[in-house]
Amino acid sequence: MSKQANSNFAVFRFAAIICLVCSLVVSAAAVSLRSIQEKNALNEKRINILIAAGLAEAGKKMTAKEIEERFEKITPVVVNLKSGELVSDKDPATYDMYQAAESKDEGKALTNDPANIKRIAEDGSAYLLIEDDKIARVILPVQGYGLWSTMYGFTALSYEDEGDHATIKGLTFYQQGETPGLGARITEPAWQAEWDGVSPYDDQGKPRVEVVKNASPDKDWQVDAISGATLTSRGVQNLMNFWLGEQGYEPFLHRIQEGEITAETVKEAGNRS
Repeated sequence: MSKQANSNFAVFRFAAIICLVCSLVVSAAAVSLRSIQEKNALNEKRINILIAAGLAEAGKKMTAKEIEERFEKITPVVVNLKSGELVSDKDPATYDMYQAAESKDEGKALTNDPANIKRIAEDGSAYLLIEDDKIARVILPVQGYGLWSTMYGFTALSYEDEGDHATIKGLTFYQQGETPGLGARITEPAWQAEWDGVSPYDDQGKPRVEVVKNASPDKDWQVDAISGATLTSRGVQNLMNFWLGEQGYEPFLHRIQEGEITAETVKEAGNRS
């Protein structure tokens, strides 16, 4: 073999070794960081639930211990979306309704799909804040398409102030890909605060949330649309009405309103699981 050929082979071997070492380093880093990434994602989700529940302040940092301690006040449940009944054969702590939606056995395709989510699970997750043996707040996952992305968040409803009539107490988003400075403002605390006190149902019990330009103060079901983000605002309106409607959590909320699901029945369901 000539000197030139030997030199070329040495260069190729060196490059191959460097590539192999780099691949091993990247793979090891990905594996070692996976658990940290999963824990951070779980904490981000819990923070949004706590903000919606009124147990945390938007924009204020919390330690992992603080998040865990405050989340102990939240009772997760799994709900059959069609009947509104509590589901006792699924673990609320590990059940993933979005993953279930993609399953042939646990999910189905939507024909009436105003939130543009394609599929929905038979059972949904819900989170309850129970105080003084009463359901003080119901925190529900919401999902829907905006302009560029599927937006994921939580909304909270309260029965403590308005008797039998549910009132929205909060709306947060923890995952979205809308336009920075425009649609992405759905994550801003100032806009989210406008949802506090919104009455989501009409006299017939049907969802009627409206996200419109120049919302009327006399219409407590309206919220100001984000300027320059018409499609994102419409997407939020659609997802709220969908998940509060009969294909979403309306049957479950109706059972709470009628006293068929109480803090006591939630506790009994937890003991059976």
